[in-house]
Amino acid sequence: MLRVTANTQLMREIVDLLSVLAEEAKLVWGENGLHTTVVDGSHVALLSATIGDACFETYEVEPVEIGIELSKMRDLLGLAGPGDLVEIDYDDAVGAINVRVGEVHRILRGLDVGTMNSAKEPGITYEHGATMGADKLSRALRASKMVNELVKLSIEENKLTVSADQEAGESVTVSFESGELSELNAPSPTSSTYSLQFLEPLAKKLATGLTEDVSVEFKDKFPFKMSWNSNDGGASWTYFLAPRVTNDP
Repeated sequence: MLRVTANTQLMREIVDLLSVLAEEAKLVWGENGLHTTVVDGSHVALLSATIGDACFETYEVEPVEIGIELSKMRDLLGLAGPGDLVEIDYDDAVGAINVRVGEVHRILRGLDVGTMNSAKEPGITYEHGATMGADKLSRALRASKMVNELVKLSIEENKLTVSADQEAGESVTVSFESGELSELNAPSPTSSTYSLQFLEPLAKKLATGLTEDVSVEFKDKFPFKMSWNSNDGGASWTYFLAPRVTNDP
């Protein structure tokens, strides 16, 4: 059994962030909340979320997994008016997902979760990282994308640097001194390069007010990790992005 009610803002947050990487998602509804993990088609990026049951207006769930097409849910949420709630009921006998937004009732056909991608977060321990404003990170990544689709992240004792350049000689550098960061861990200098294809759009969405701070962790030739909380700490998110490894010395 699945019968939950959520405010529209929460459901838009879930659907919009997952849609940065994927077109469909497997939603694992448990007794204490919702968990989901999506990966992009090329398996270079992963986004995982745990949304506690307290984030929902009502939550009556017997553990169940359902698969949804994110675009269909996003289109339906676009019809929501001010103050509308989203009601979701799942009939496992026929695999139908009943979604009500205001006076609109739509029946969605659940996807076969057995054929959907399953992925686990990499079990990596990081020593280098920083906690910073989501708006600051988004602005730095947007600036980097002006000159290249790749961004270099560097960290040293008192500074985090976001930079990009191109062969023509153009470049962008954004530096954050330790006093501009909520936290900085840099036992030694390190740097790594990542694609902006998924990272920049995700950071841009976070900067719209979904979270105040994000924690970033990375090291040379290892995945970039970004984590944050939302909904007064009731929801936790983790994002991983594979490094762009080059043969440069």
